[in-house]
Amino acid sequence: MEESLRVQEKKVEEEEEEEEEKRGVNREKCTASTVVEQVEVVVGGDLELPCDVIPPIDDRMAVILWYRDNHPDAMYTYDARNTSLGYLQHNPRDQALARRTHFYPQPPARMIVSSATLQDAGRYECRVDFMRAPSKTTIIEVTVVEPPSMIRVALHTGKTVTFTVTADEGSPLRLSCIVNGGRPRPRVWWTLHNKTHEFVVDETYEAIDGERTQNDLMLPRLTPDHHMTRLACHASNTNVTGPITSRITLLLNMAPQRVRITGLEQPLLAGKSYQVGCETFGSRPAPILTWTIKRPDRLEEMLATEDLSKKNVSRTFHELEVNWTDHGATLRCTAASPALLERTVTNSSTFDVNFAPRLHLMLGRMLQPDGIKEGMDVYFHCSVKANPKVYKITWYHNDEEVQHNSAAGVLVSDDHLVLQGITRRWSGAYVCKASNVVGDAASNTLTIPVQYSPICSSASTTVYRAALGEEILIPCRVLSHPPNVTFSWTFMNALTEHERVPGDRVTWKGLVSRLRYLPEKPQDYGTLHCWASNNVGNQESPCIFSVKPAGVPSPPLNCTVSNQTWESVEVTCGDSGASLGHHRGHSYGYSNPELNEVVPANHPAELLQDSDKPRYLLTVKERLTHAVTHNLTGERGVFSVTGLTAGLDYVISVVRYNSHGRSSNVTLEAFTLRTAENRMREELEGGESALLGVVLGVMGVVLLLAVGAIAITLRSRSRPRPASPANKTRIPPGEASESGTLDHPDLLEAESHVPTAGPYRSAEVTQALLSPARTLDDEVSVTPASVSPTGHLEYLPCEGSESVSPSVRSHPRLYVRAEGHTGQQESFL
Repeated sequence: MEESLRVQEKKVEEEEEEEEEKRGVNREKCTASTVVEQVEVVVGGDLELPCDVIPPIDDRMAVILWYRDNHPDAMYTYDARNTSLGYLQHNPRDQALARRTHFYPQPPARMIVSSATLQDAGRYECRVDFMRAPSKTTIIEVTVVEPPSMIRVALHTGKTVTFTVTADEGSPLRLSCIVNGGRPRPRVWWTLHNKTHEFVVDETYEAIDGERTQNDLMLPRLTPDHHMTRLACHASNTNVTGPITSRITLLLNMAPQRVRITGLEQPLLAGKSYQVGCETFGSRPAPILTWTIKRPDRLEEMLATEDLSKKNVSRTFHELEVNWTDHGATLRCTAASPALLERTVTNSSTFDVNFAPRLHLMLGRMLQPDGIKEGMDVYFHCSVKANPKVYKITWYHNDEEVQHNSAAGVLVSDDHLVLQGITRRWSGAYVCKASNVVGDAASNTLTIPVQYSPICSSASTTVYRAALGEEILIPCRVLSHPPNVTFSWTFMNALTEHERVPGDRVTWKGLVSRLRYLPEKPQDYGTLHCWASNNVGNQESPCIFSVKPAGVPSPPLNCTVSNQTWESVEVTCGDSGASLGHHRGHSYGYSNPELNEVVPANHPAELLQDSDKPRYLLTVKERLTHAVTHNLTGERGVFSVTGLTAGLDYVISVVRYNSHGRSSNVTLEAFTLRTAENRMREELEGGESALLGVVLGVMGVVLLLAVGAIAITLRSRSRPRPASPANKTRIPPGEASESGTLDHPDLLEAESHVPTAGPYRSAEVTQALLSPARTLDDEVSVTPASVSPTGHLEYLPCEGSESVSPSVRSHPRLYVRAEGHTGQQESFL
């Protein structure tokens, strides 16, 4: 095994030597193409060396050789030939470099050298040898850049500046930008960014020593336009990364240019507060504003001092309440820049004060606001000081003017107000207002809470419905001042009068009491009275709650069937408007079969739970088979029943139900049109002539059937009958003999008397009289003369069920079905 492997390796080496001799020894002569790449990388970054390894058509890559700085030995080799013979695919020469090197031979092939250093700069060569084609060489010139390490800005004094620099308006400014490091030496320049754009102001720089580079910026005279501008120093020696930058904001010290006082519109009104403003312009940094006032016969006093932070316009506001004693006073505002305190600007304003009324409202003697109860007499006094004198005084209660009304006990007399026998409606806020030629004024607000005994929050009687054994929670809400109240409950009905409810079923909190009431027998239904009391007195009229038995809903009213088509009908009950419930402006009708009591549907205080709301249930059955086809429910008594079978009779039942049970049902009859009837109806709509033809046709068929029935009757009477009448046979509706002959003895076999019916072998005639005149027990006394031995009669009565409402109109129709050789035909006439 090993011997054969050595033979194979020797053979491969010989083949390689032959290939090498064919290509030649000099790789310069064998190179088909050479590509030169320029690569720049910063220190510490990843150096990426590209190599073109794509072979010519019908050839493949054999060996990739990496050389550096024209060294004769390859620094890295990659053998793409068969590795099953033990060849190493990746073979770096320098193991130290191998730890930072990774070669990706697949296109786009590249060698990645991580953590590049300055020593990695140089000339790299990637030679790709193919199996047949000449070699391809990629030459990469690598430049390793060391960016500058630090940048700082300093004043001409050598002090380092960060973020901002402050200078006085009109003075020069010199800044130095010093950059450390950088291989090659970096370029250093200054830019200025104002409100609109950024532009270069200085690009001159020089080398201080081997490590530092410096650019000095000189602004000969600072103007207000330089304020809040941004100066930036940039340094860079490569396009691989962005420049390092140091930015500062320039702030100027400037004295205020002028001062203005605002908010004082002469003349002033005494007792009024003014928002006085002081504005300064042009001060940098923010000025210091000082408020002072000089009142007559008094020393000047300082009102306020404030530092501002606005840029171009600085302002401050002071809340100033002017008194009548301030007439002739002088208000001053002084502004000064903190950097230039010797340069101040002042503005002043002299007060011209007119006197508006000054009012104070109080209660009469011996009265306290918290001690006023219903029935007391209350006195108010409005103290007025004004110049000139007032010409009108008005009184207000809860922002509504109080008018003199001696009959109601309201007495208004200039600066006095008297309320005799006060009631709770007079609780609230009181204000007196006065006017003179200067203006109007209002007094302080005096709030009077009138104490009164509790009253019920609702004047109407609330009705609750509950079944026997069903506990309900009844809340009682009252209004009272003071709100500390106590509650008691009583019960009364026809047998009991004001029986006290046990206290263990009563709870209350604040102005609400709750009673857990459980009717256990019919005598427990009646009226509950809720009483409350406080320290003023007892409640005069109780809150009334009526507890009544819960019952099932009343039956639907005025239910009709309409819009009958070949596959649908519509059912509408006249009381559907009430189905929206009490909570939407309607209530429900209820009945209690045990007490024989009907509650009106529009009870004004009916309170219902969701389970008590009645709903409608509609059931549709086929008339003959009694099969249920539809079950529909809804809150309103309006239903559209679709998906019915054409030409069938249906029985519809409608009930109302809730959590207590269901009402008695209302039964309706309906039918769906057949296809022939639809066509007939379309013909009827065509004109009076078509209608007349159909009517004559129907009358003719009826006449023929009547004649046939008479003939059969006469023939049946001529036949002998059994002696016992008890053996008389009745044909139930919808049944027929399964054999080929008739079971009824009155139906004679008259095969020899039956005329030929064209292509039909037999004929079957069925008369369905949908009227109350025929029942299930009616005897068959008419036998058509033309009935064949296989024919029979079927009666389809409409009133076959006792549940059918007698108020629903029936729909008599004649149903004819014929059978013969060609099939079966049916129609309603």
